Amino acid sequence: MKKHFFSTLFLGLLSVAAFAQTGTIKGAILDANSKEAIIGGSVVLKGTTPPVGTSTDIEGNFELRNVPTGSHTVVISYVSYKPKEVEVTVYPNQAVLINSTLEEDVATLSEVKIVGQRQTFTDVSVITEIRQAEQVAVGISAQQIQKSQDRDASQVIRRVPGVSIQDDRFVIIRGLNERYNTVMLNDAITPSTEVDVKSFSFDLIPSSAIDRMVIYKSGAPELPGEFAGGVIKIYTKTVPDENGLSLSIASSYRAGTTFQNALSYKGTSGDIIGFGAGDRTLPASFPTTSTLLNENRPSEGTLRAFRNLPDFYNVSTISNNPDLRLSLGYNRKMYVGDKTLTTFNNISYTNTHQLLNTDQYRYLAFNTSTKSSPIQTEYNDQFNTENVRLGAMSNWALILNPNNKIEFRNLFNQLTNKETIFRQGYSQENGRDVENYAFRYEAKSIYSGQLSGTHDVSDATTIKWTGAFGYTHREEPDFRRFVSSRDIGTNDPFKVEIVPGSNASLTRGARFYSTLNEYTSSLRADIEHRVRRKGYADNDKMDIKLRAGAYGEYKDRAFQARWFNLTNPGGTSQEVLNLPFDQLFSPGNIALDKLYYAERTNYDDKYDAQSVLAAGYVGAYYPFTPKFNASVGFRAEFSRQQLQSRLRGSGVAVDVDNPIFRPLPSVNLAYNLTDKALLRLAYSITLNRPEFRELAPFTYYDFAFDVSRVGNPNLKTPSIQNADLRYEFYPSDGEVISLAGFYKYFTNPIETKVLYAGSGVAFTVDNAQKAYAVGAELEIRKSLKALTSSSFVDNLTLLLNASLIKSNVTTGFASQDNNRPLQGQSPYLVNAGIYYNDVNRGWQINALYNVVGQRIFLVGDKEVQPTVYEMPRNVIDLNIIKALGEHLQLKIGIQDLLNQRFRLIQDSNLDQKITSQDDTYQTYRRGTYSTIGLSYKF
Repeated sequence: MKKHFFSTLFLGLLSVAAFAQTGTIKGAILDANSKEAIIGGSVVLKGTTPPVGTSTDIEGNFELRNVPTGSHTVVISYVSYKPKEVEVTVYPNQAVLINSTLEEDVATLSEVKIVGQRQTFTDVSVITEIRQAEQVAVGISAQQIQKSQDRDASQVIRRVPGVSIQDDRFVIIRGLNERYNTVMLNDAITPSTEVDVKSFSFDLIPSSAIDRMVIYKSGAPELPGEFAGGVIKIYTKTVPDENGLSLSIASSYRAGTTFQNALSYKGTSGDIIGFGAGDRTLPASFPTTSTLLNENRPSEGTLRAFRNLPDFYNVSTISNNPDLRLSLGYNRKMYVGDKTLTTFNNISYTNTHQLLNTDQYRYLAFNTSTKSSPIQTEYNDQFNTENVRLGAMSNWALILNPNNKIEFRNLFNQLTNKETIFRQGYSQENGRDVENYAFRYEAKSIYSGQLSGTHDVSDATTIKWTGAFGYTHREEPDFRRFVSSRDIGTNDPFKVEIVPGSNASLTRGARFYSTLNEYTSSLRADIEHRVRRKGYADNDKMDIKLRAGAYGEYKDRAFQARWFNLTNPGGTSQEVLNLPFDQLFSPGNIALDKLYYAERTNYDDKYDAQSVLAAGYVGAYYPFTPKFNASVGFRAEFSRQQLQSRLRGSGVAVDVDNPIFRPLPSVNLAYNLTDKALLRLAYSITLNRPEFRELAPFTYYDFAFDVSRVGNPNLKTPSIQNADLRYEFYPSDGEVISLAGFYKYFTNPIETKVLYAGSGVAFTVDNAQKAYAVGAELEIRKSLKALTSSSFVDNLTLLLNASLIKSNVTTGFASQDNNRPLQGQSPYLVNAGIYYNDVNRGWQINALYNVVGQRIFLVGDKEVQPTVYEMPRNVIDLNIIKALGEHLQLKIGIQDLLNQRFRLIQDSNLDQKITSQDDTYQTYRRGTYSTIGLSYKF
């Protein structure tokens, strides 16, 4: 019965579908000179019999309800004023906003000016922005997001040319990994949400809050200088098209997870809303590190403190429920005297589950005689994750007048992951079967706020400013893991491996706690002055634009970790050591004559870091002719990264201090071949700073890969030279065809590589010396309207985004291969989609395809660990949206229909190719994901 749950619900809801769809046209009409409301103005749909229209009220507002979907011409008129015709397209259950002024009909009458807020969320508006951009850029609109039914920004961005997504969160542009991108939220650089890599988790932003997303792939003086893939600008909504309240409810079924039995450890009451970390942290009265290290044997107070911690092992079998997603939106436009105050708000809650059955293998050296690698360890992990996200967004705009606007944007997310991992397998090296467990909880609180202003101080000068503050708090309280084993191939009971005496182990009976706080504050100011060229008095496209600006940023991070081992001091009875898991870890066995916890916190389990960034720029846009223009500029950035820590074991101080000044010139040239086609050429120098975590010597145990991860204080700051050539063709509004080529040259690129740490393999980062990447991109966004006489074909739109890239590390690490691909660089990306949109019947259907080419996951060392590659996965998504009446909307989606395996393969025979002689490193299936949801607009 469970298998038919969603299909039955879908058919039941579909049976009440209403086929006659309407929308609304609304707005305000003002006098162009006085800005006073035009009372009693006429607003009529052209060509309607009898006439369909209305008149403006005392505030100049009007509203036309129940307007049939499709294209219309709105005629706005009033006695002694020049009439105006406006072309609009009405969509089901949506409002089209028309805010305009009328000028008096006198001899010197000029055209009517639209002074309302420009709609930036439509396909046409975003493509127009891309076409008019001075840099190589791509983007996606809120209108396109609605068609795809993507949940958050991580899924939205997959639809953009040359872009792919890793781990459902981290964006890869032009095949380059996430470290080479800079993310800006409403023109402010976002705070980092990860501690191990430099990245922004795009899944924090709900798709319903996105106005548009634009990615700049070539440099400009006003853009940050730190990127190689692209600068991603996400704009969230502040000005709603209408007042309203909306509620969305969705439930999802994931194959292999939903209704499946899985192991889960006992949590806390706060887990359900994402605030379960507080009950897991060490109490304020808990003995300090120095207290425990100075005790020869634990005191009774210390033993009692450990007995009072949450149970180490409290596992039960649960059935994973369907995922739940709730979203509540509230939008309003208000008038404060002659000023307009708008707000756009959203509260969202998600509770999701993921059960992965992961196989992973480690091998001995490749045997050239047998053409195979003997298995060293083989594990099967049941990885059950319970995720909760509570998000809130509140954006405000105060429109003082058409020339001045103040905006205040706020985004907060509380994210938690509760993980239970059960590992079964064997180790040939030790001759043991193993059953290992890990119980992990991670909580992140992330806030980003911006206060900004846009001021047209004259017809020729615009000033913009933004002040931003970001805060990230991350807790990983009581990450517990233990190892149990028995002689390989026997049926003996598994026994917990207890660390003897003063030995330390990250895996055996360990309890790990960590806390991170990061604060980021920034301020930027930009000014643009436009100079009208002689001979072009009536053509503002020929204006010379002079620009200047400054940016300042300060970032401060504090991280500290603490961990303990359950220890056998010697003499513990076999009766205790042979106990089952739930009994061995019970508080009653924590005693001086049994087992007790020992402090294992080391010198490197703490670091503090700071960075200062100061930048200034000047730039100019010069249109030589109506066909040819140039945008040139110079940006200078001074940064100073500092980090304080100590080395594990020795305690030797680690003081990183990297003051760097970089001149960053850029030039962008554009030649308009025709009214619909142009050619771009761009060159820029950029850089890529290390992340704090990459500089820290801190050692972290990653249970999922069974490795330690450690930073590198000696990292250098890479520089990148970028060149782009792009042809763009715009057949009609909302359509684009482009072909681009690019070249990048890297000095000191940072890559993830293997590190042999004496007792095993660790993952770290290091600088290769030189590398390059050369590639080509194709983008097609084309409507099939009017190609045939079929109304079905008229409603189709095709999308194709494809990239081919070749990269090469010409000089790598010591003991590494040269002339190999750059780590994380994909050789190709393909995104394709077909969209069906019937505005009259309220149907939206689309099918989407995505694949990312084979790329290096980990650079090997040719001795202990060969290079590991991530293999391609073909992904197909299907989405259906149906309007059910005026207010209700049904959404159905199937993601990852093919459910192909995620595969990491190691190059066992070291020939830089993946063949049948190479071996699986890790593999699992994510599971096809089916969603059904309802959205209601009040």
